[in-house]
Amino acid sequence: MNAESKRLTSPEITSLCAQYYQDTLAACVAKHVLATVTDAEIRSLFAFSLELSKKHIELLTAIFHAEHFPLPNGFTDEDVDLHAPPLFTDSFWLKYLHDMTIHGLAGYSISFSVSVRRDLRDYYHQCNLDAME
Repeated sequence: MNAESKRLTSPEITSLCAQYYQDTLAACVAKHVLATVTDAEIRSLFAFSLELSKKHIELLTAIFHAEHFPLPNGFTDEDVDLHAPPLFTDSFWLKYLHDMTIHGLAGYSISFSVSVRRDLRDYYHQCNLDAME
Protein backbone atom coordinates (compact mmCIF):
# COMPACT_ATOMS: atom_id res chain seq x y z
CA MET A 1 0.00 0.00 0.00
CA ASN A 2 1.52 3.34 -0.98
CA ALA A 3 1.47 6.37 1.33
CA GLU A 4 -1.17 8.24 -0.68
CA SER A 5 -3.73 5.46 -0.17
CA LYS A 6 -3.42 5.67 3.62
CA ARG A 7 -6.02 7.54 5.62
CA LEU A 8 -5.02 10.87 7.05
CA THR A 9 -3.53 10.72 10.52
CA SER A 10 -4.67 13.04 13.33
CA PRO A 11 -1.54 15.22 13.05
CA GLU A 12 -2.01 15.43 9.26
CA ILE A 13 -5.65 16.51 9.67
CA THR A 14 -4.65 19.08 12.27
CA SER A 15 -1.91 20.48 10.03
CA LEU A 16 -4.14 20.63 6.97
CA CYS A 17 -6.89 22.43 8.89
CA ALA A 18 -4.41 24.87 10.46
CA GLN A 19 -2.87 25.62 7.09
CA TYR A 20 -6.31 26.16 5.58
CA TYR A 21 -7.26 28.65 8.31
CA GLN A 22 -3.94 30.43 7.98
CA ASP A 23 -4.12 30.72 4.20
CA THR A 24 -7.73 31.89 4.16
CA LEU A 25 -6.85 34.52 6.80
CA ALA A 26 -3.74 35.55 4.86
CA ALA A 27 -5.86 36.00 1.73
CA CYS A 28 -8.28 38.29 3.57
CA VAL A 29 -5.46 40.36 5.07
CA ALA A 30 -3.73 40.63 1.69
CA LYS A 31 -6.95 41.81 0.03
CA HIS A 32 -7.36 44.56 2.64
CA VAL A 33 -3.72 45.61 2.30
CA LEU A 34 -3.97 45.69 -1.50
CA ALA A 35 -7.02 47.94 -1.18
CA THR A 36 -5.22 50.41 1.09
CA VAL A 37 -1.43 50.27 0.66
CA THR A 38 0.25 53.06 -1.30
CA ASP A 39 3.84 51.81 -1.69
CA ALA A 40 4.21 49.97 -5.02
CA GLU A 41 6.88 47.53 -3.81
CA ILE A 42 4.90 46.55 -0.73
CA ARG A 43 1.82 46.20 -2.94
CA SER A 44 3.69 43.79 -5.21
CA LEU A 45 4.76 41.67 -2.23
CA PHE A 46 1.17 41.40 -1.00
CA ALA A 47 -0.05 40.61 -4.51
CA PHE A 48 2.47 37.74 -4.58
CA SER A 49 1.38 36.67 -1.11
CA LEU A 50 -2.27 36.64 -2.18
CA GLU A 51 -1.49 34.48 -5.21
CA LEU A 52 0.37 31.98 -2.99
CA SER A 53 -2.51 31.86 -0.53
CA LYS A 54 -4.99 31.26 -3.36
CA LYS A 55 -2.79 28.47 -4.74
CA HIS A 56 -2.49 26.85 -1.31
CA ILE A 57 -6.25 27.13 -0.65
CA GLU A 58 -6.96 25.46 -3.99
CA LEU A 59 -4.55 22.59 -3.25
CA LEU A 60 -5.80 22.15 0.31
CA THR A 61 -9.40 22.13 -0.92
CA ALA A 62 -8.50 19.41 -3.42
CA ILE A 63 -6.91 17.31 -0.66
CA PHE A 64 -9.97 17.67 1.59
CA HIS A 65 -12.32 16.74 -1.27
CA ALA A 66 -10.19 13.74 -2.31
CA GLU A 67 -10.31 12.50 1.28
CA HIS A 68 -14.06 13.13 1.58
CA PHE A 69 -13.18 15.34 4.51
CA PRO A 70 -15.36 18.38 5.29
CA LEU A 71 -13.80 21.66 4.29
CA PRO A 72 -12.95 23.83 7.31
CA ASN A 73 -15.00 27.04 7.56
CA GLY A 74 -11.94 29.27 7.22
CA PHE A 75 -12.13 32.98 6.43
CA THR A 76 -13.98 34.41 3.44
CA ASP A 77 -14.46 37.69 1.61
CA GLU A 78 -17.31 38.39 4.03
CA ASP A 79 -14.70 38.70 6.80
CA VAL A 80 -12.95 41.68 5.23
CA ASP A 81 -14.25 45.15 4.41
CA LEU A 82 -12.36 46.36 1.35
CA HIS A 83 -13.83 49.84 1.84
CA ALA A 84 -12.48 50.23 5.37
CA PRO A 85 -9.74 52.81 5.87
CA PRO A 86 -6.16 51.59 6.24
CA LEU A 87 -5.60 49.78 9.51
CA PHE A 88 -1.85 50.39 9.62
CA THR A 89 0.98 52.15 7.81
CA ASP A 90 2.67 50.68 4.75
CA SER A 91 5.88 50.08 6.72
CA PHE A 92 3.92 48.15 9.36
CA TRP A 93 2.54 45.87 6.64
CA LEU A 94 6.04 45.14 5.39
CA LYS A 95 7.10 44.07 8.90
CA TYR A 96 3.87 42.09 9.27
CA LEU A 97 4.51 40.17 6.05
CA HIS A 98 8.07 39.41 7.15
CA ASP A 99 6.92 38.10 10.53
CA MET A 100 4.08 36.04 9.02
CA THR A 101 6.53 34.51 6.55
CA ILE A 102 8.72 33.40 9.45
CA HIS A 103 5.70 31.86 11.19
CA GLY A 104 4.62 30.21 7.94
CA LEU A 105 8.03 28.62 7.46
CA ALA A 106 7.91 27.25 11.00
CA GLY A 107 4.40 25.91 10.50
CA TYR A 108 5.21 24.28 7.18
CA SER A 109 8.27 22.62 8.69
CA ILE A 110 6.25 21.20 11.57
CA SER A 111 3.50 20.04 9.21
CA PHE A 112 6.13 18.41 7.00
CA SER A 113 7.66 16.58 9.96
CA VAL A 114 4.34 15.13 11.21
CA SER A 115 3.11 14.01 7.79
CA VAL A 116 3.37 10.35 6.95
CA ARG A 117 2.02 10.61 3.43
CA ARG A 118 4.43 11.49 0.66
CA ASP A 119 1.91 13.72 -1.14
CA LEU A 120 1.53 15.86 1.98
CA ARG A 121 5.27 16.05 2.55
CA ASP A 122 5.65 17.14 -1.09
CA TYR A 123 2.97 19.79 -0.54
CA TYR A 124 4.65 21.21 2.58
CA HIS A 125 8.05 21.10 0.91
CA GLN A 126 6.64 23.24 -1.91
CA CYS A 127 5.02 25.57 0.64
CA ASN A 128 8.42 26.10 2.24
CA LEU A 129 9.92 26.89 -1.17
CA ASP A 130 7.06 29.32 -1.85
CA ALA A 131 7.56 31.09 1.48
CA MET A 132 11.33 31.35 0.98
CA GLU A 133 10.74 32.97 -2.40
